[in-house]
This record gives sequence, structure tokens and C-alpha cells, in this order.
Amino acid sequence: MTKQLKTVSIVGVILFLILVLYGSFYVVRQDEQVVILRLGEIVSTRREPGIAFKVPVFDTVVKYTKRLIEYDAHPVSVVMADKKNLIFDSIAVFQITDPATFRKRVRTISAVQQRLDDSVYAAVRAVAGQVTFDEILYLKREEAEAQALKIAAEESEKYGVTIRTVEFKRLFLPQENEEAVYRSMEAERNRMSAQLRSEGKAEAMKLRSAADRNRVEVLASAMKEAEQIKGEGDMKAQKLLSEANRAVKGLYPFMKRLEFYREVLPGKNVIVESEEGIFEGMDRP
Repeated sequence: MTKQLKTVSIVGVILFLILVLYGSFYVVRQDEQVVILRLGEIVSTRREPGIAFKVPVFDTVVKYTKRLIEYDAHPVSVVMADKKNLIFDSIAVFQITDPATFRKRVRTISAVQQRLDDSVYAAVRAVAGQVTFDEILYLKREEAEAQALKIAAEESEKYGVTIRTVEFKRLFLPQENEEAVYRSMEAERNRMSAQLRSEGKAEAMKLRSAADRNRVEVLASAMKEAEQIKGEGDMKAQKLLSEANRAVKGLYPFMKRLEFYREVLPGKNVIVESEEGIFEGMDRP
């Protein structure tokens, strides 16, 4: 009986030691970080993966993820710099970077998301007050998102988290403002369209005027050159006739008479005596 009791005691001690050893170690995965509580108070944190020691019974291991967490903020209506209302539907991506502070301030993911709602709203409101409706839609959206991220990240540090991204998922008008804004945008587009058409007509008239002026200048230059060439041709012809007349006496009057008969009696045969008519005045061999 004593021997059996001794065996049971040994087995009990072994089991106790196994339980103690099992409870003295914990494993931290690659995507985890832990806070060690001793009787409810934070005594240490660990962010590196591996096996670590804790005091059995007295120490409690609380694990938090190291992964990025996406948070869909509630849509908020804010007033832009040009006094127009716009609803921002934003998302934020955050990460627990200080598990001890996170444990002290919020403890759970759902609790920190409620706090981040206020941080994101404050950031969006601050940014919206610096840009106009058209700028946030067409020109400065990324710049506004970067500014909102900076403001929200500073606010979130007190909760032990770091906001990595703030994006405006959707931007839309309040129902009561949509029609008025659309009318205003349509009127502005029509004004710009009319202005562009007017500028286009003015430019077209300017180009046509320049083309007409250039054409007149080209024609004047061509006519001047033609007259000059004609004058030079007449001078050369006169010179040749003069030289020919000197070489053959009476050639010039003879040519003039031929021209006269060609004009007065076109298409007719004319018989003239060699002693008179067109041969008069010419030297005979």
C-alpha cells in the first residue's frame, strides 16, 4: 500500500511539473505581439517571434496582431473652403505599434475604431476647410488625403496605433445640394464653352486676315515681277528690231505693215505688187 501511494505521489509530482513547465512558456508568432500582465498590471511586452518565459499562474499573456487593419469610417458631411457641403466616405488602415499603450487606453480593436472615427473626422474637417469643391474633386485629392493622414496619425499615437493610410473612398453631395450644384456646374461649363468658342472665332479671323494679307503681298510681288519681266522683254524685242532694221533697211516698216494686214484682213489672201505696198521702202538686191 505504501509503495502504491509512493508511485501515485511520484506520478502526481511529474504531472504537476509538466503543468508548471507548460504554463511557464508561451509562443509568439511572426504576426503577433504580446503584453504580459502580472496580477492585472503590465510588466512587459514582446514583439519578436519565438518562445518566451512567464511566471505560471501569476502571469497572463494577451496577444495582439501585428497585421494591418482596415477601418471603414462613417461618412461625414463637412463644409469646404467655398462654403459648399460635401460628404466624405473614408477608409483608414492602421496597425498596433505600441501594445502596452494600446492595452492601457483602448484594449480592443472595436474600441480603438470608435476613437479613430473621431480622429479621421477631425482630419477630414481640417483638410476640407482648406480646399474648394472643385479642387478636391479634380486637382488636390491626393494632396488632401496625405494631409488628412498626417493629422490623423498624430492623433492616433495616443492609442498605441499608427495610421498608415487615409483614403477618400467616395465623395458625394448631400441630397438637398445635388441639384443646385449640378446647375451651377452646368452654367460654368456653358460659360467656359462660350468663351472658348469666342476665342476660337477671334483666332480664326486673325489667321484668315494674316492669310489674306500674305496673299495680297504675294500677288503684288508676282505682278511686279511679271511687269518687270515684260518690260525687259519689250526692251529686248525693240533692241532686236532696231538692230534688224539697221541690218536690213526698211525691215521695221515692213513688219508693221504685215501686222497691219494681219489685223485688217484676217484669214484672207492678199496679192501685192513688189514695187508697192508692204515692200515699199525696202532695199532690193
